Amino acid sequence: MMLVSIKDINLILPEIALLITGIIVVLVDAYNRRRGNYLNILSAIGIALAAYLNFKLYGDHGNAFGSLIYRDKLAYFGNYLFIFCAFITCFYARDYLVKEDRDYGEFYALVLFATLSMMFVASSASLLMFFLSLEVVSICLYALSGFIRERATCVESALKYLILGAFSASFSVLGMAIIYYVVGSLDVFVIASSQFNLFLGVGLILFAVSIFFKLSAAPFHIWAPDVYQGAPAPVTGFMMTAAKAAIFLFIVRFFMISLGVSNVWLYVIMFVSVVSMVVGNFSAIRQMDVKRLLAYSSIAHAGYAMVAIASGTKYGQVATIFYAVAYCLMNLGAFAVISVLAGEGEKHISLEDLQGAAVEHPVLSAALAVFLFSLAGMPGTIGFVGKFYAFAAAIKAGLYGLVVFALINSAIAAYYYLKVIYYMYMREQKISLNAKMGVATGIAVLILVVAVIQSGLLPGYLFNFAMMSLP
Repeated sequence: MMLVSIKDINLILPEIALLITGIIVVLVDAYNRRRGNYLNILSAIGIALAAYLNFKLYGDHGNAFGSLIYRDKLAYFGNYLFIFCAFITCFYARDYLVKEDRDYGEFYALVLFATLSMMFVASSASLLMFFLSLEVVSICLYALSGFIRERATCVESALKYLILGAFSASFSVLGMAIIYYVVGSLDVFVIASSQFNLFLGVGLILFAVSIFFKLSAAPFHIWAPDVYQGAPAPVTGFMMTAAKAAIFLFIVRFFMISLGVSNVWLYVIMFVSVVSMVVGNFSAIRQMDVKRLLAYSSIAHAGYAMVAIASGTKYGQVATIFYAVAYCLMNLGAFAVISVLAGEGEKHISLEDLQGAAVEHPVLSAALAVFLFSLAGMPGTIGFVGKFYAFAAAIKAGLYGLVVFALINSAIAAYYYLKVIYYMYMREQKISLNAKMGVATGIAVLILVVAVIQSGLLPGYLFNFAMMSLP
């Protein structure tokens, strides 16, 4: 029987703060619905409290709840990242929700519940804990994807995500069953110390299928374009960033730190990386819908991150963490801008709709251009530095062919990012977008623009912080 101690409770105080905040938000909204509650401010206060508690606990390490959770600097680093993503999402989403007449407390509560579950994902010391936490995240994202029920594309997005997500979960269960049969435990450290054999390898690969699915890495990406396109823009930005970052941190902990890189795992990662880059980039080239273009772009970025993972070195671990942060900043910013430019009902989301947008909305267009330049890996942005570290890790590991392939794909990707900028700046305006950016969205976009440029020009602070988070 597992006994819960005071230390166990103390180690999850940030999660408890988010849980209580989410419950309070729902209760306040139920009592005073649709009367200008500013529930995003209430959510931001709870998120700030969670960040403070995470800061106070930063030096406390150890197992909790019968070794289901392991708290170390990597877990606390991840908490900061998820808290930041949740803060930005809750802060700018209100303008979008008010525009859509859906400013309900359930949205903020679901974001908070998903965030605390992501914290458990990144600090899981057991495959079972990882699986349960990831499924809670997925349930929250299913609901958020279909949050605007009157919009058919949202309902379709949620349904597709639910059905395919349930299917992918079956691979996790099967993989865990095989691993438990071979090892007799689902503890990541026990698995890491076990002798590798064929059955264990099969179990790990089956378990990895579910991970690749959640990362929308090819060839397990089929759900991503439709789901990302149909979900509300703030939801797409959140599920594209924080949820993937949580999985990348777990990969760093489990597959890179605990297991190391066996030949089988190395080949699997390299195969998924190559296929993801090819499928993501060549599919994005043909897209005229901006959200769908960024959805395929996210598949390619999963491939770039796996270049660092394939190195299997500590430098590769740091590069993976850095890339996860860069990916979050770039895509959160892009979707914050898109949530404004798309207008009510997201009717203006195609490249043709954005023609000449720079004339009518120069500030928004400039911000989107910054994020797109960063996604393309232009120097002076965090995207360039993230790719530099990822590719440098692979070069140090002798993976020259993989790096050359990644560089070629990065050059291909620059075409479709620059295509969006070309439409905004070089084409004649066809329609008036009539987009209005609220104060909250403006502040969120400004924070992200500064972060993307500052971390691109002075990446040492973030890199050193990521390095200190590793054991």
